[in-house]
Amino acid sequence: MLRNSAIALMIATVVMLSGCLGAFGDGQGTATIPKGTTQWTSTTPLHMGVSNSTPGDITHNLSECRSSLYSLRKELNESIKTQKALSNAYQSCQANLSAIHKLNETLTSCRIELKEALRELNNITYELNECARKGETGRNGTTVKLLTDEEYYNRVIEAIEHSKKTVYVMMFFMKYDPGDDFDWANDLIRALVSAKKRGVDVHVLLDERIKENMKAYRYLSENGVDVAFDSPNRTLHAKVIVIDGRVAFIGSHNWSEGALYWNHEVSVEVDSEKVAKRLVEYFRSIKNYG
Repeated sequence: MLRNSAIALMIATVVMLSGCLGAFGDGQGTATIPKGTTQWTSTTPLHMGVSNSTPGDITHNLSECRSSLYSLRKELNESIKTQKALSNAYQSCQANLSAIHKLNETLTSCRIELKEALRELNNITYELNECARKGETGRNGTTVKLLTDEEYYNRVIEAIEHSKKTVYVMMFFMKYDPGDDFDWANDLIRALVSAKKRGVDVHVLLDERIKENMKAYRYLSENGVDVAFDSPNRTLHAKVIVIDGRVAFIGSHNWSEGALYWNHEVSVEVDSEKVAKRLVEYFRSIKNYG
């Protein structure tokens, strides 16, 4: 841009100077010198064809040329200043974009590390709970543990990830939101798919009247999970999970971000083959009825 401005200034200067000098001569820019003359022999003064311009006109023309040249130089200086300012602004934007890119990379790395840490914590918690369960089992072989708020999520995802044979889920509201990277409901739903892919027999029953259940239904169905809706004549308001025919989760927790993360909810974990068996029979009766 700067080079083009300088070239334009030079051309304009030449044109103006040509116009200024055009005030001299016979109108064609030549003097009336006889052809073939090699030496002055005439005493008559040489006629240069000077126009009728007066010295005042010439001075005025030169003054206008100088004024125009000054204006062009001023505009060129302004253009240079503008170019420098734009160049500085561009470099500043580049630096900001680079910083934002590095920040995004750092955040992504932190999220991955956090998820891995949570997974490791869940495994440790699961092992501790198994030890506690063995020490707290009642006389009839049944263990009941109270789960409030986020305790439910931690125990359920542990149980699903460590399932070996079967998983049964009856859920009133199961909200799948694939666009949310930090959604505990998404984690539970994807855990069902992971269990299915490693050979666990997974069955899910949802309430048909909840329209948002359709996204979870499609996702599970597309990934090979046995998923169905209950009868449209009844409302499936149960929130039940049964793992490997022994551990059952029963309570108020739906599988949604609100219920798992924001709400005050209460559920229980029941370790009992007898209770698990009755819940699986109940699951099948509702599904067959539907």
